[in-house]
Amino acid sequence: MKKLFVILLLTSLSYASKSQTLILTKDAAQYVGKTVTICDSVYSTKALEKISLINLGGAYPKELLTIAINKADISKFSSEPATMYLGNNICITGIVSEFKGKYQIVVTEPKQIVVK
Repeated sequence: MKKLFVILLLTSLSYASKSQTLILTKDAAQYVGKTVTICDSVYSTKALEKISLINLGGAYPKELLTIAINKADISKFSSEPATMYLGNNICITGIVSEFKGKYQIVVTEPKQIVVK
């Protein structure tokens, strides 16, 4: 019985340490360098030659967070991410970073974005 308890305890601790922190879009600045999950509506998008941008928390230029998908990773998606997610409520998991005074999460895999 003790062995089972220890195994269950270690398993739950391992799971808890790998789970992501769910935060609000407006709080992204407090989590730079950390892996988080953020759920919000897509307010605007833009497909450029080398990158696709998805804006959360407001439309550009008043977005609170931008999801950036580089050209090399766009081919992993079933269609262009900028049009695919526009108008949807999505959850993104990734590392928050800062770019030119704005906050972003760079997405490299489709599984990082879940439509709600």
